[in-house]
Amino acid sequence: MHPAQSSAGLLLALQRLPEDVYEPGFVAEAPLVRFVAYADQGRIAGWVRLRADRLTDLLNAHEELLLTDADVEDLVGGTTQTVDALTVRRGDLVAVHASGPRGDEARRRPTRTHAIAIESGRFLICGLLHAPVGADPRVDLAARPPMVPLTDAWIEYWSDGRHRRDLAVGTLVVNRERADAVWWVTESDLADELLSPAVLRARAPEPSD
Repeated sequence: MHPAQSSAGLLLALQRLPEDVYEPGFVAEAPLVRFVAYADQGRIAGWVRLRADRLTDLLNAHEELLLTDADVEDLVGGTTQTVDALTVRRGDLVAVHASGPRGDEARRRPTRTHAIAIESGRFLICGLLHAPVGADPRVDLAARPPMVPLTDAWIEYWSDGRHRRDLAVGTLVVNRERADAVWWVTESDLADELLSPAVLRARAPEPSD
């Protein structure tokens, strides 16, 4: 993450409150949705204009995001600061909380869920990958665009020397290109909530795609 510069990237207008200019006949170009992202050293929170069917589509369509009014939490020192503008590369993002609409139902296809755990730097992300029925989930994951949604997901990480955990956050959009290791686990593993990097490393990790 670095201070904002001139960029052809999409402008994500992050605000502390979802406020719009009030004028007679004024219609917002796109809805405001909650935006919370995790990067190597920080967590960014705010609001974003959803100019796509889904947040996943928005993230996959743009390599660079220009953020404004962003609250950035330092996961090492535990401090939080607000900056007026910040340019974030998609490649620096580990995961993003999914919010907003689920997308066009007509584009959906039958899927089967597969339990997965992904280690990325200081983060461990667990959830369910939805792959087409009959498809090899490993092949499907490797063929996807960089940002992949996991449902019934949670993310755990370490901040200021302390272990922190967000349980049952819903859907997380994970950057598969940032995965250090991928484990195909069971739904019982997810339900028991006993997974940790140490436990998973005791198993044979799959190479990252």
